[in-house]
Amino acid sequence: MRTNWLSRRGVRRIAMGGLAVGLAALAAITIGGTLSTRRATDQVRASNRVSSAWESVFVQVSTEDEALHAYLATGAEFDRLGLRAAIGAAQERLTWIARTGGSDAAFQVAQIQHYYQQYETTLRAVVTAGQQGRQADVEANIQPAALEFAQLRRMSVASVERERRELEAYLAVVDRRNRALQSLAAGVFALDLMTFVLSSAILIAYQRRVERQAETNHHQAMHDSLTGMANRALFRDRAEQALHLAARTRQPVGIVGLDLNGFKQVNDTLGHHIGDLLLKHVSERLTDCVRETDTVARLGGDEFAILLPNVTSVGNATEVARRILDAIREPIELDGKPVSVGASIGVSVFPEHGTELDALLQKADNAMYQAKRGKLGVCVVDPPSPALAS
Repeated sequence: MRTNWLSRRGVRRIAMGGLAVGLAALAAITIGGTLSTRRATDQVRASNRVSSAWESVFVQVSTEDEALHAYLATGAEFDRLGLRAAIGAAQERLTWIARTGGSDAAFQVAQIQHYYQQYETTLRAVVTAGQQGRQADVEANIQPAALEFAQLRRMSVASVERERRELEAYLAVVDRRNRALQSLAAGVFALDLMTFVLSSAILIAYQRRVERQAETNHHQAMHDSLTGMANRALFRDRAEQALHLAARTRQPVGIVGLDLNGFKQVNDTLGHHIGDLLLKHVSERLTDCVRETDTVARLGGDEFAILLPNVTSVGNATEVARRILDAIREPIELDGKPVSVGASIGVSVFPEHGTELDALLQKADNAMYQAKRGKLGVCVVDPPSPALAS
């Protein structure tokens, strides 16, 4: 009897010890999962703030470029003052990124600041020459300004993409860490089943929250937050894939660049809310004009791009662009207010206008600006003569 009692007592002690170890292990796992989730959430939030700041830099630099083109198009005193007011718009966000984004972000800001200061100097030179009536000096600064703006745009987009890649790498590490915690929890399950079930539910909840956060942020990293359309990063990824496939099949691929005309006036007169509604409505119209296999992307501001894989010819891509232009020009009513805008559209096609994505994008961009300057509506690169009247 005494031996049996001691045996039972030993079992109870072992069981209690096992329960205590199980509870301690589960508690440690739970705490580790909580801290991991909190760190992941904080890191994601911080990364999103920096990415948004870089996107703001892109938008603000684009605003300066739009102000320059507005002044060059009209030469009016009002537009010259608008250009002068726009100069330096991105400086505040760059300073914020350098101060809060860490050493890597500060290094990137230092690089972009060199070109941004050159760009500001060129814009101020345009303003001064315009004020003094020196039109030749104004025209002399157009090309440098375009080159500097292109460099700033590439660097700001590269910074956004770099933040996205770093965030994805970090989330992959977090995912592996959480999977390790889940495996440890499975080992503790045999020691303390009931406690494990409770703690496992907590861990799974945390794990799912992290995964949902990762999926949400991955979606946000690839889609425009306002319209839900593809953003620049996703557009480039799909365009690279389409060109890679087209290089084997020799099927043409169309690149359409689009910039709204009159959007700034809508924003300024009717407010940003109406401007946002207009962008959403335009996005829907663009989607309705293309196939399901095509990709419509908002690149920023009122600038859009459309990927047309497997178009039959340059003429086919141009017809799509004309259809898009007609759709955008249709008047709409937003919150009871009539709104009407136009667009400037540039078209380039693989392989007629190039075989590299950056070259095709640049040519479509150039054609778009040519269409905007000449009020052509749609313009196809090389040569400019096939432009369609607006």
